[in-house]
Amino acid sequence: YNKDTVQDPYSNQIVTISGSTDGRKGSVSLGTTALAILYDTNGYKSPNKSSKDLRSINVTKLGKGCFAEANGVCLASAPQVPTPHKWNACDASGNTTDADDLAFMSKYGISKCMSSDLGGTDDYWAGAAELCGGTSKMASMADLAKIANYVYNTDIVGEKTDNGSGYDDADISYDSTKAAELGLLSSAGFSLWSGEELNSNNAYYRTFYSDGTVWTYGTYRGYIAPLAVCLGD
Repeated sequence: YNKDTVQDPYSNQIVTISGSTDGRKGSVSLGTTALAILYDTNGYKSPNKSSKDLRSINVTKLGKGCFAEANGVCLASAPQVPTPHKWNACDASGNTTDADDLAFMSKYGISKCMSSDLGGTDDYWAGAAELCGGTSKMASMADLAKIANYVYNTDIVGEKTDNGSGYDDADISYDSTKAAELGLLSSAGFSLWSGEELNSNNAYYRTFYSDGTVWTYGTYRGYIAPLAVCLGD
């Protein structure tokens, strides 16, 4: 139960009120997070696992740190757009002598920083590493392939393969219902960061389309903001 939501006496709707204490002033919005519910669709029967027979409303974590599971990949939460990290003094090769830069890289397992010469100081991949608590807690390319196989109802997507319309002969389509179980967007056309770094301006990621999926790198980290996929325990 979210104590910051109240029942509006005029509409009987559960609402969230910001900037007011009397219930009628300030900003009012529907309190969609008033309750958090976790339920098992088949009672005591197996498998008792998220994305299988466990369903939830406004629950960000299940069991052993898993918000959801996809082919054995434990997601700590729904994928999120990371806040970009700003570097202080990276050179064109992705190196720095700045103490704060070096401390950040050491803390989150980053080997290269990104200079203004390489697309700006806004590094979304480094922001994803910070959000997840380190590159080791981000999905690997192998994990992203497992997620892709789950949402496309297939087992043909490999760690670094392209599949679907325009990429190979396989006919695959994005399953919005399965995607919703993982907290992914209902419509395809987005990318997911991996925790694997190529060099100072590139990190690997996988893009999900309605009829196919591709892996890639080569986009300046400052120019693209795929979602961060953090792993649970």
